[in-house]
Amino acid sequence: MITGAGNGPPFFMKVTCTKAVMASGQVLEAGQSYDLTNADGELLIRMGKAIKADETAAEPKPKAKRTRKPKADGAS
Repeated sequence: MITGAGNGPPFFMKVTCTKAVMASGQVLEAGQSYDLTNADGELLIRMGKAIKADETAAEPKPKAKRTRKPKADGAS
């Protein structure tokens, strides 16, 4: 039996693509989540083309609305 880093069973991780890319011969669209092998998922994350899917679950906080200060002379 041959042993080594690439001969183990494939494990999968869920990633969300930030840019359209190709992985394992398949087109992956930006903004979509995919189950990829650990090797492919980690490579895309290191390249900055994907993020782990569980990181996207946290919704960004909405920005606070800016209010204008009233002018000192009373004009609006």
